Amino acid sequence: MSHCDESVVYILDQDTVLCEALCQLMASVGLSVRPFVDLAAFLHAYQPEHPACLLLDVRADHDVQDDLRHQGIDLPVIVMAYRSDVATAVAAMKQGAMDFLEKPLNEQMLLDSVHHAIAEDQGRRRTRARRQALLNRFETLTLREQDILQHVAEGLSNRDIAERLELSHKTVEVHRAKVMQKMGARTLSQLIQMAMALDILKLYDGGE
Repeated sequence: MSHCDESVVYILDQDTVLCEALCQLMASVGLSVRPFVDLAAFLHAYQPEHPACLLLDVRADHDVQDDLRHQGIDLPVIVMAYRSDVATAVAAMKQGAMDFLEKPLNEQMLLDSVHHAIAEDQGRRRTRARRQALLNRFETLTLREQDILQHVAEGLSNRDIAERLELSHKTVEVHRAKVMQKMGARTLSQLIQMAMALDILKLYDGGE
């Protein structure tokens, strides 16, 4: 496992006794853990290169999840609350929290939730990395090649593309072959999947 693959469990809770117990629990299954009593300290220490999740006490500042979004931190959040705080926890779930656990915490349920959240974060990171790689390839295309890819994404045939762009059928074939090569697509279906992953039509709409 590389340094950047090391998973981190962040805890935001003012209950220092609970934080210590949670640190011991996470360490027992090989997870790195960082406890904090306030959001500012967490934001200062947050390491975006690591897959992670946040255990958030519902009594913390109710704008925590909004603050994370404003900071560009896309982190799975597990809300912890006592039964009396269920309504507040439900509100946190509606703001995007991944899970809600009642205190006192069930250790196995907590560990299952943490592992699920970290796996979700790893999946998000893979998706973002793949999209960025595709975007990098897309940016190597000439404007004409980008036009060709746009029309392929719309489902047009080579003949339809040729008529729309007032090109010869052969020219469209040559351009499309170059698009396939630059994008690293072995088949038309792969190329279309790449275009869908890039949301190619929105890229063009945004440029108009």
